[in-house]
Amino acid sequence: MEVYYLEFLRVYEYDNKIRFGNKYDGGYVVGELLDNAYDCYISAGVSTEESFTRDFLNKYKIPKKDCYAFDGTIENYPKGYSENIQFIKKNINSFNSDNNTNLEDIFEKYRNIFVKMDIEGYEYPWILSMSNEHLKKIKQCVIEFHGAGDNSWKWEHSDKVKCWMKMNKTHFLIHTHGNNYGSCKNGIPETLELTYMNYNEFNNIPSFNKRYLPIDNLDYPNYTKKPDYNLCFYPFVYNAKMIGSHIVKDVALTHQDHF
Repeated sequence: MEVYYLEFLRVYEYDNKIRFGNKYDGGYVVGELLDNAYDCYISAGVSTEESFTRDFLNKYKIPKKDCYAFDGTIENYPKGYSENIQFIKKNINSFNSDNNTNLEDIFEKYRNIFVKMDIEGYEYPWILSMSNEHLKKIKQCVIEFHGAGDNSWKWEHSDKVKCWMKMNKTHFLIHTHGNNYGSCKNGIPETLELTYMNYNEFNNIPSFNKRYLPIDNLDYPNYTKKPDYNLCFYPFVYNAKMIGSHIVKDVALTHQDHF
């Protein structure tokens, strides 16, 4: 595993974190913001579990007309989670068709969007297809990235790295959790749950994260019969012995245009 792409998975400090959703698969840790922080909510990839959406919308109370759930693999939105969301039977992709959407029509309408995304590998072509101007409209997002360490899930690893590089141009990565339903390769979980916060929520470039991951009482194993993955190492937790000054400089250059 080479350092050149691990630097784009560095976690930055953000102290005010909250968990929405169940204490197993379906829950995620995000940064807590003011109740009026968002003007749009998007759940991309629904399946049968929407506890995150339920809890998120209970707190932020975004009007139903501005809340969207997308999944082309199910017939209806699962019952018992939220009535405050519009279900659209389409998959997220890099293009628009009868069964797919790239979400551009929604991104044209809003400025402070929250995205929750678990779309089985299609997060990569979607991010690569997005303009930076549209990405800047995402105030915060939590995205599951599949096959993080190799060419699996139908996408080249080089394209996955391009996605993380692209996200780093507009957002700070503030939290990482390893989905223990997947395996580990070279110590990195196959599926990573990454939480990104928009640059505009920061006055300065934050420090690298020093808090152990997973965090007690916030992070929980996706699969309850296996222990959670320990991420207490670079790039997820700061370790001065593993970070050369030239790498720190390279990362700083990624953010300097904004700050």
